[in-house]
Amino acid sequence: MNARFVIPGVLLLLLTAGVFPVAAAGSDSCPGCGMVWTDTCVPFERNNETAYNEELIAAFSPVAANKTPLADYSNRSLSEAFLSLHTLINERYAFTQWRSVDFDALYKTWAPAIADAEKKQDKAAYYRALRGYLVAIPDGHVEVLDTNGDFGAKYADIGGGYGLALTRLDSGKVIVSYVANGSAAETAGIRFGDEVTGWNGVEIHDAINATSSIWAVKKPSTTEGLLLQKTRLLTRAPVGASASVKITYGAIQHPRTMNLMAYDDGYDSLKKSSFFLGKEVNDIGAANRLTDIQPQVSTDTLTYRTLPGGYVYIAIYDEAYEVYEPFRAAMLDANTKNAPGVVIDFRYNSGGDDNLASCFAGWFVDKPVFYEYATMFDPGSRRFTPVSGAWTQPQPARYTGPVAVLVSPDTISSGEGLPMVFAKTGTGKVISWYGSNGAFGMNGPQAVLPLGMYVFFPDGASLGQDGVVQVDSNASLTGGIAPQIRVPLTEETVARAMAGEDVQLTYALAWLDEQQVPVATATTPKASPPVAVVVVTLGLLVVIAGKK
Repeated sequence: MNARFVIPGVLLLLLTAGVFPVAAAGSDSCPGCGMVWTDTCVPFERNNETAYNEELIAAFSPVAANKTPLADYSNRSLSEAFLSLHTLINERYAFTQWRSVDFDALYKTWAPAIADAEKKQDKAAYYRALRGYLVAIPDGHVEVLDTNGDFGAKYADIGGGYGLALTRLDSGKVIVSYVANGSAAETAGIRFGDEVTGWNGVEIHDAINATSSIWAVKKPSTTEGLLLQKTRLLTRAPVGASASVKITYGAIQHPRTMNLMAYDDGYDSLKKSSFFLGKEVNDIGAANRLTDIQPQVSTDTLTYRTLPGGYVYIAIYDEAYEVYEPFRAAMLDANTKNAPGVVIDFRYNSGGDDNLASCFAGWFVDKPVFYEYATMFDPGSRRFTPVSGAWTQPQPARYTGPVAVLVSPDTISSGEGLPMVFAKTGTGKVISWYGSNGAFGMNGPQAVLPLGMYVFFPDGASLGQDGVVQVDSNASLTGGIAPQIRVPLTEETVARAMAGEDVQLTYALAWLDEQQVPVATATTPKASPPVAVVVVTLGLLVVIAGKK
């Protein structure tokens, strides 16, 4: 839920909070909180980003004095830097208890690999070991950004494909969902829908579970997200590696095992297996995940169009300040046209400003909704210290018709905010194949390592009004925002998706059809702000070279 905004050539850490004419420090409901404000849409309606940024910096000042600066271990040896990072994250990571992370065990597992990489001066091995350590922490916000690249590690590990991709259906059956034209897999007679029951002599589900997920671009934080990425990555290997695949051909009851060899396919099978976004996206194969992925989905700041039947479709890719005006215009147009339904697509939303996420939701709710207490983790007490809070307020021109929200495991951070409000209130429906990522903590860069590595991890949590961690997955990898209506993953729906249909959107539109009643025009809500003092959301704005 913190922002990752990118400005070339600058690395700046800001903690977002807001100061507005209605704001005041502290409250009985949030002791020690620095700011209060009653409507998170105020700074965006005012449309003055410079003033907003100045207020964010000013609001952060009381907290900044007590916040640990970015740790710089870049001049240390690889092993010394890794030990320092381990000590730092063990002390300051916000969710050690929530996710039951055993840091001592992690260090014992990965320190030898780091030491071996240092001894051999193997940069790729160092990067691979560092990713392995961080991926073992099941939090999509715990990550490394490699400003100097991955030193060939990714290609060495998964640059080869076998000419096919797999999908696990709701039934548990694993099928071939893609076969590359002219590949050995096609020549061998493998076809869409064939059931795969074994891989390299291992039962298919066990093989999937044993697959490493270190090359997942948006690291999964939930069981289903992890299963999805492992299923995608099972069919990747070093170029030249062989695999024995046990296949059942359609109605033929006797499985056949065939041998395939991995070849350089330009990450084709990964591109073809990202259908959960409704598009073919070369996410894992992208050279720079900050700059190369979103343009494959859309080059728009926000996508707005009218669908057959008069339904309005809005895709939001992040919570950046400049997104609000096109969003506002889209919503006003939807009201003017008396749209019978709205689809909000968050399937590729990387997060951003919490205030904006809360504000988006205000265009759909009919009463004030508590959004969060933003907290910082206190290493001494091992408790969360509230810093701010936020409410979502109904907006005067709010939309009153039915709303369908699409999410995916790529919906992360502040992108999970509006779906969270919908799940809390019953506003509309979340309709998707999968739930969101489940990484909602207060994230930011915490350390610089040798070779241009920046390590991020959350040092704060978002708490609900009951004081309990919200959205972030727990020790059983349960979390995120689950679909209220799950689109079935069957051979038939996968076939439709692979043929180019956005099946999840189809189901969302079918649900909107079912909701059709006369749609009221936009009205000014009667609900008043809560009597209790409310406080501004604490988010985290990270500015780093490149584009998100």
